[in-house]
Amino acid sequence: MTKKEIHAWLLHAIEEREHSLAQTWNSLNESNQQEGKSSSGDKHETGKAMVHLELENLNKQHQEILRQKEEVLRASTLVNEKSDVVRLGSLVHTTAGVYYLATGWGKTTLNNSTIMIIGLQSPVGKAILGKKTGDNFQWGTTQGIIHSIE
Repeated sequence: MTKKEIHAWLLHAIEEREHSLAQTWNSLNESNQQEGKSSSGDKHETGKAMVHLELENLNKQHQEILRQKEEVLRASTLVNEKSDVVRLGSLVHTTAGVYYLATGWGKTTLNNSTIMIIGLQSPVGKAILGKKTGDNFQWGTTQGIIHSIE
């Protein structure tokens, strides 16, 4: 898979997650309004408090997905550029795995290939940032050699 394909997939996945959060938010708001019409005393207050906590949790998730989207959009400008060093937007093939540096998304399988989508501030991101093809890197007990950078 090319870094352009990985980038497009990631942006789409983030947008799907954002849409899903919006749907859940709307559903909970509707539920909250229904709770407001209830007159069951303590049961009503408990239900309303639970909905409020869920809305707060969704807001935190939404802020995180917006942060991730911003990081991925920043990498968008670098998708078509080549670089001799690992940086934001790089697809890095190593002896320890394949890494796409954009945001902390995690392990993903695309077209039968396992790719770790990581942020620059992750331990792996920090270990390979600025490295060149042939360079060694280490984080924790894991060591590797960079084979190629796209």
